[in-house]
Amino acid sequence: MKSPSWLQGYVESLDIPPLGRYRSDCPVCARKNTFSVSDDGLQRLWFCFHADCNVSGRTGITLTKDFAKHALSRSQTNASVPRTGNTYEMPDTFVSLSRNLDAELYVRSVHAYDAYLSGRADIRYDFKRNRVVFLVKDGNKVVDAVGRSIDGRGSKWYRYGDSRKPFIVGDSSQAIVVEDCGSACSISDKVTGVALLGTSLLQEYIPQLLHYQKIYVALDKDATDKAIDMVKTLCRVVPTKLMVLPRDLKNMTKDERDDFLRNRIDR
Repeated sequence: MKSPSWLQGYVESLDIPPLGRYRSDCPVCARKNTFSVSDDGLQRLWFCFHADCNVSGRTGITLTKDFAKHALSRSQTNASVPRTGNTYEMPDTFVSLSRNLDAELYVRSVHAYDAYLSGRADIRYDFKRNRVVFLVKDGNKVVDAVGRSIDGRGSKWYRYGDSRKPFIVGDSSQAIVVEDCGSACSISDKVTGVALLGTSLLQEYIPQLLHYQKIYVALDKDATDKAIDMVKTLCRVVPTKLMVLPRDLKNMTKDERDDFLRNRIDR
């Protein structure tokens, strides 16, 4: 649904601090608690998550002296006060990947070893849970960790923290959204890999995707319907395309993966 002309003024009038978020009933469709506004300091992004509405847009914010002082004060406060989801202490059980052969073999099998060796991805071994651990970072700061079982015991994936951030690896201006960390690592020498850690696009993920010039959604074949819905959601705020995979990216050989990406990524 196209945003009505008055909605931008409504969003601009909301009392949201710099870097803050706002959630309420949608002013357009009136559905309960589906309207979200995120302020990243330079713009406000709004979106209704109800499938029958989906109004969305963005607006620039006038950078005044008071605005800058407010943002600076907020960032200094945040730096000194721990908050749930923004602080994470790695367990002592996380050790070097090389300490466990099975863990290293798994990382090689999903073509993530190059990302590990190059430093694009920080991958450890958790000897307590017997998991390969992919560290989730915000810049250079570790904010979470995701563990992959290598012995089949317990759930396949385990999230250690509560950051609600995707696993991102690579520094390209274009990104491919995938399901798991291995797939994200396997493509990170060509484009940025963004692992959803599942097939759901969390609300908190969207602001973290806005700075990419283009996004491709490449979920597994059994999640094609979800991938299509995801493209419809993201294309309202950032150029987004569907990428149909012949098979999982991490299961392709390097040559197959390079050829596949070469023919589908815009340069």
